[in-house]
Amino acid sequence: MKSQISKFFLPVYYFSTCFNRYFLLAGIVALLSVEFSCTNLMKSGLDIDISDLKPEKIVLKQYGNALFECDTTRLLDELKRLQPEYYYFLDADLDNPENFQQLRDFVTDKHLIALYLKTKTVFPEVTGLEKQITDASRRFSYYFPQIQLPEYYTYISGVNIESPVLSDEKAVVIGMDCYLGEKEDFYGQIGIPLYASERMTKDHLVNDVFKAIYSTHFPQKTASKTILEEMIEAGKKLYFLEAMQPKLADHLIIGYRESQLNWTVEHQAEVWAFLVSEQLLYKNDFLMFKKLFGDGPFTQEFSEQAPARLGEWVGWQIVRKFMEKNPKTGLGELLQLTDYQYILTKSNYKPKS
Repeated sequence: MKSQISKFFLPVYYFSTCFNRYFLLAGIVALLSVEFSCTNLMKSGLDIDISDLKPEKIVLKQYGNALFECDTTRLLDELKRLQPEYYYFLDADLDNPENFQQLRDFVTDKHLIALYLKTKTVFPEVTGLEKQITDASRRFSYYFPQIQLPEYYTYISGVNIESPVLSDEKAVVIGMDCYLGEKEDFYGQIGIPLYASERMTKDHLVNDVFKAIYSTHFPQKTASKTILEEMIEAGKKLYFLEAMQPKLADHLIIGYRESQLNWTVEHQAEVWAFLVSEQLLYKNDFLMFKKLFGDGPFTQEFSEQAPARLGEWVGWQIVRKFMEKNPKTGLGELLQLTDYQYILTKSNYKPKS
């Protein structure tokens, strides 16, 4: 993340572009789910005892608070005081007038100040958040003991919705202003659609943290050649997220409303039949990829109640069934598997109406 984090020295970049970069509609098409009893069984298997695992406690280093609480009448001295602790953000020459002016513009911007104050209202303290991240980090260390845990920072991103959480091997940085709640007026003012702002809540934050960690440590090595490959890659990621927070509701893990999740459960056989009858699993079709994996308010081919990204949901259920049928397969081994036909076959995934 050094290459990413060093950009944080110029955080105004994110704010200045957020007004015109989030207009990418996508979503559409189909999908499925498993019976609730099977899902609950899988979750109970993932709910390991973490009481004696490390780390003892994750501490969030709150760069946003430190920056916006600076005395702006002596800002240069304040920034130099913060620089050793927050070098990931302040990794440039502060005596350079251009660098300093960009930071001054950022920290005195009235919109960003308002976002910071709202963030303090939504997150008056971070003890509970630290506990959630600690618990998930213990699970991560249980499954991947060879991977060193990162440091955690929070900041005001200027609503960097494309990357609300950034991660590399050494650090994770959370844009707290991306989690003010779906009813936050500012989100609507800058053009964020409702289906996206519904995921910009405290309940989604830790899940997003581990999405970023997953992308850092387990990136897909090559682009998917078929819809089946894309589905199972998405399913592996969602299963990983489930393992990190096994008590988190499914609709929060995948980013649906509860009603949308219920739709996928009720229509899983219909969705699977559509994929099979149209012979879509082994196709490489741009428009169909977009319909199955693109974000959006719903999947028009089925219903306005059908959520977008249905391909992700199908892949998750296939992976769940695979892990249920193959209990000797560990999480780390699953993430390394690239024989997608093998996973599908061994899952014996056949949803029934």
